[in-house]
This record gives sequence, C-alpha cells and structure tokens, in this order.
Amino acid sequence: MGLGNVFVRSVVREVGRNYGKAVSNSLLGDKHSTPIRVVNHLGANTGGRNYKNQLEKICKTWQVKGAIATFNVAQNMYKSFFDLVEESQSDGIIDVNEILDLMENFSMMRPQLKKVELALEQLDKKDLANKVDELDDSLFDFFVELNNGFILPPKPKGIFKSKKKKTWELHQSIKENLQKWTDDYNSSKKNN
Repeated sequence: MGLGNVFVRSVVREVGRNYGKAVSNSLLGDKHSTPIRVVNHLGANTGGRNYKNQLEKICKTWQVKGAIATFNVAQNMYKSFFDLVEESQSDGIIDVNEILDLMENFSMMRPQLKKVELALEQLDKKDLANKVDELDDSLFDFFVELNNGFILPPKPKGIFKSKKKKTWELHQSIKENLQKWTDDYNSSKKNN
C-alpha cells in the first residue's frame, strides 16, 4: 500500500472516529468525555444533503467507457459519499437520521462500486480494480470508526419517557446495524 493510500485511509478513519464521538456526545452530553461538543440536541432540523442526488445519479447512470473512465466513476462515487459526510457534519448538529441516511447511501452505492471493480477486472486492469477495492475498504473503515465512537446511553426509564424511548430504540437499531457491518467486515478481512 502506497504512502498516499495510508494517508487517505487514516483520514477516513479519523473522520469516522470523530463523527462517532460527536454522535455519542449528543446522546450522552456531559456524561461522556470526548473533546467534541455538539451544540444542539439530537433530532433538530439539519441542513439539506446537497450531494445525495449526485451520488444517486452516478450510481444509476454510470457505464463502462474504458478503464480510466470506469475507474473515475469509482472515485466520483467515493468523493460524493464523503461530500455527504461533510454535509452531514457541516451544520454542527449530529443527527442519528443523518447516520441512517449515510448508511442507506452506502448500501445503494456499494453494489455499484463492486460492479465497477468487476468491470475493471474484466478489462484486465487488475491494478485499478485493486484501487477500487481499497476505496471500498476505506469506506468500511469509516463505518468501523463510526461504530467504535458511537456509544449508546442507557435506555430511558419512566412512564413519561415514551418519546425518548422511541428515539433510543432508533439509536439502538442503528448501533446494532453498525456493529453487524463492523463484525462482517472484520470477519471478511480475517478470511482474506
């Protein structure tokens, strides 16, 4: 792995780690000590996702047009995804719905990314296919670090806490899915 790839992966892990810590801070407030502070409460109105349509457009309209152009599709998917991450963080409010949106976008994008990788292999461009695989690993590294930084608070108790319980259950569901993705990714890496 080249020095550039090491740098990119470390930046992606750092963004995922910080994003996860920010979510935990918004859930736990001052009960959890991390250097990131989220100003508003979880679930507040957040900015729009300016690049979601771009990612969807790339995923739905790309075509094999030679090795370099096909590889560029993978890079554009990767960049568009991290533009969504940046947009989610840009307003200073970390919302669990934004994490859910990122997970849905990744689930839409990943099969297309794997198709790009397969197309490059069929074009006898194994080196470019390996780079696409590294992009895929980098995306999973983001979610692994997000999972590691996402700490679920204790379940709210009491009869007047039904809305908080429903919010907590959504957070729990997302945390469980992040953990499953992390476990599956780590298991696949051990097998390779």
